[in-house]
Amino acid sequence: MDLLITSTTEFRSGSGSLVCLSDVIGRIESFLDDGYEYSIDIGTDSQTNGNTKFVTAIVVHKLGTGGIFFYRQYICGKIHTLSDRIYTETALSINCATELLELFLSNEILRDISIHCDVGPNGKTKELIREIIGYVTASGFDCKIKPEGIAACSVADRFSK
Repeated sequence: MDLLITSTTEFRSGSGSLVCLSDVIGRIESFLDDGYEYSIDIGTDSQTNGNTKFVTAIVVHKLGTGGIFFYRQYICGKIHTLSDRIYTETALSINCATELLELFLSNEILRDISIHCDVGPNGKTKELIREIIGYVTASGFDCKIKPEGIAACSVADRFSK
């Protein structure tokens, strides 16, 4: 990756307030209710306009009733190739998921985390699907791609523009 220009360790909640990762864990824990099924998904999207902006989103979906989300951004020098951007997006998602999982375990929260990747069977990224899925699963996480990868394709995409 090119020279990192800005990054933040803090997340923004869906309402826009700044929260640190430990507060994200607390909010997720208070949102969870044993009477429901949940998915916890992490995805990253990027846009290049001069520099490259990456946005990583954590989405907690209470199936059938809604959800909450958090996101953080990184800005670096321009990344010129699509494959480099996709691999960087995937690495940022895996790093975030690893951080989250470590905090879950220390707080005795037993939940699976899936990684949502911005690749799909249509378009320029179709050549990268097998490699990206292999990268994510080798890291110990379930992988979802377009159109199921909403954390990357919808939430992170919204804030990367």
